[in-house]
Formats: sequence, structure tokens, C-alpha cells
Amino acid sequence: MNKIIYEILDLIEKNNFEAYIVGGYVRDKILAIDSKDIDIITNATPKDLFNIFKGNIKLKEEYGAVKIIIDEYRIDITTYRKDLNYENNKPTSVLYINNVEEDLKRRDFTINTLLMNKEGKIIDLNNSINDISERKIKVVGDTSERLKEDTTRILRAIRFMVTLDFNLDEEIIDFIVHNKKLLGTISYYKKKEELSKIFTSHNLKTFVKFIKKYKLEKYLGIKVNNIVKTPNIIGVWAQIKINNSYPFTNNEKKQINLIKYLVKKKTITNYDIYKYGVYICSNASIILKKSPNKISKLYNSLTIKNKSEINISAKEICDLLNIKVGPKVGEIYNYLEKNIINNKINNNKDDIIKFIKKKEKIK
Repeated sequence: MNKIIYEILDLIEKNNFEAYIVGGYVRDKILAIDSKDIDIITNATPKDLFNIFKGNIKLKEEYGAVKIIIDEYRIDITTYRKDLNYENNKPTSVLYINNVEEDLKRRDFTINTLLMNKEGKIIDLNNSINDISERKIKVVGDTSERLKEDTTRILRAIRFMVTLDFNLDEEIIDFIVHNKKLLGTISYYKKKEELSKIFTSHNLKTFVKFIKKYKLEKYLGIKVNNIVKTPNIIGVWAQIKINNSYPFTNNEKKQINLIKYLVKKKTITNYDIYKYGVYICSNASIILKKSPNKISKLYNSLTIKNKSEINISAKEICDLLNIKVGPKVGEIYNYLEKNIINNKINNNKDDIIKFIKKKEKIK
């Protein structure tokens, strides 16, 4: 047991409350997956927790959970509860309770209901270890009821199937087949969040095959063919036709469009690397099944990395051509930039002056 986690659980218990790690951290421990996200459940209320940790740890209450960030660990502590009256995929209210078994009944999948105490002992109240050993994702309780009350769970099930390389329980598959339209009720914010987690997986072929087989693209707001795994999520998104409702930032949209442009062009020149940078060009090169290492080497070998490195000043250009500072100077800089990057001009003042004179004479 990690010392930080042990001390948190121990402190809660010393104040006469129960406390367990629950869910993904315990599941990943069994699967030998390293995890820094930790969920703790307790019969202590948020008010109790603030009193327990007062002066020791900086706490933040968010959505009824107390959040703690220590070093690389992100810890959420929630009180045992029942979720009541779901609307828009969220409970409208919660009821704090004093029974851990009842709390587990509100959770999504059996593989996420394992408990671990401060000694590191795993407590399995839902036959979860068996489901993990069989690599099966099963819903807690009634499948139809749980997936309808929060349709995001449908996409979460698909995400766990892909990222953990598990199989969906037949009841989940049957539900998806007959209720695929419910995927359309998931907010695009949540769709982006879940799909981005899926896109970190090396098991993307399974995802594509699954959504094609069950015709889910329309309801997810995407159109997918083959996906090449890239080191960055943006590189994967760039390979997908995306509904405009997805909440990408302007910078993300720009990056996606640039990668798409380079992939469609099928070639990546020195000037592309100079203009768009290693991040964009490396993603495009991987999609084009070319070496991203070559992109880095080409970038490092560029004569200039920025227009300001061109070895002639605006004043010198003006004096040379007997002109005033204006659009003409900018036009000349753009021309010099492209030719220096393409190794048609050496970046030294004498060669640049000769080049400008020749260019202007030709005009």
C-alpha cells in the first residue's frame, strides 16, 4: 500500500469512520496497470472530512466529493450514497447512507466495485475478480435500468472493452443493438471525453470494428475508417470525420485541420516542417506511415527556425531597394524565408543581397 494512500485511510479510520479505495485503482492493481487516480469511499460526510483533514491537506469540495492532490496522485473521497432521480444522465439528488454495500449498488460495472482497505486487502462483494479473470464487463444490477438512467455508461462500457481488451456481457451487447439511439443523448462534451480515452489505446481496431458492426457512428457523431495510432490524441481525431458539435478549442481545430491537410497532400516538405512544426508534421507522418524521427531530424537541420533569423534587417532591405517600410518588405521576407528553407539561398547577408537584387532585376 502506498504510504500517502495508507495515511489518508488510516486518518479517516482513526476518527471512527470506515474508508476504502474503490473502483478503477483496485481493478488496475489486479491487472498490473499503474494508476494515479484514486477513489476513496467512506461513511464520513464532506463536513466530517474537512474537520478530519483540517490543517493537514488542502481540500476542495466538488460535486459532493472532496478532492486531494498530493504529488502525482489525484484522490477523490466521497461519502457512501444513493443516487436519486436521474435526469440528463445525472442524479438530481443524492442520499448519504451508512452502508458500503448499498453504495456499491449505484456503480456502473462489477469490475469497478472492488474495495481495498488500508492493509491492501481486496474485498470483493460482487464476484468482480471472477469477471476480471474472465475479462468480462457486466453491469451492476439490471442492465437495461442502469444503462438507461445514465446513457454515458454505454460509451464507458465500450471504452473499457477497448482500453482493457475485455469483452462486453451479452446483455450489454443486446441492449446496444436495441437502444443504439440512446448514444445520441450523450452530450458531445462527454463523447469527446470518452472517445479521447479510447483513442489512447493500442486496441483501436477493436473499436472501429465494433462501431461498424453495430452501426453506431451516426449516434456518436463520427465517421471512421481505419485509424493509425499516433502519440497524440489530436492525431487520432484528425483521422475521423467529426460532427461540428464536438467541443474542440480553436487551437485543437487548427491542429486537426493542419494534420488533415498534410495527410491529404501526402508529402511533408521542409517548408511544412518549418511552418507547422514537429508536433503537427510528426502526427501526419505517422498517419502516412512515414518515420516521425525523420521529421525531427529535418527540423533540427533547418537553416532557420524563425523568420527573425533571416540575416538581413528590414532597414537594410529598404536601403538596398530605396523603398519605405511596408507590405513590399514583408513580401520580400516571405520570399526569402521559403528559399532559405528550401536551400536555394544561403542565410548570409551577401548571398541574400545578391538574391534580392536578382529578383528585383528580373521584375
